[in-house]
Amino acid sequence: GTRVWLRENGQHFPSTVNSCAEGVVVFRTDYGQVFTYKQSTITHQKVTVMHPMDEAGVDDMASLTELHGGSIMYNLFQRYKRNQIYVQIG
Repeated sequence: GTRVWLRENGQHFPSTVNSCAEGVVVFRTDYGQVFTYKQSTITHQKVTVMHPMDEAGVDDMASLTELHGGSIMYNLFQRYKRNQIYVQIG
């Protein structure tokens, strides 16, 4: 159930590790997509652990620990769900 950023086709997807068995890792994105990889093929460029602060959303987007398009959109979405639509940058 570890929360990660999964890079696929040049995009970062907020994802959860669904299973890791027999050398195969299954990821499910927050958008319902499922990706399966051999454990030996996973690199730091492909998967990075999501910082808990990024998962909850931050007021100042410059304080995101992972700063890429996926994290910005995910942060905006988390804030939108809490009706906190205004953010600071810098």
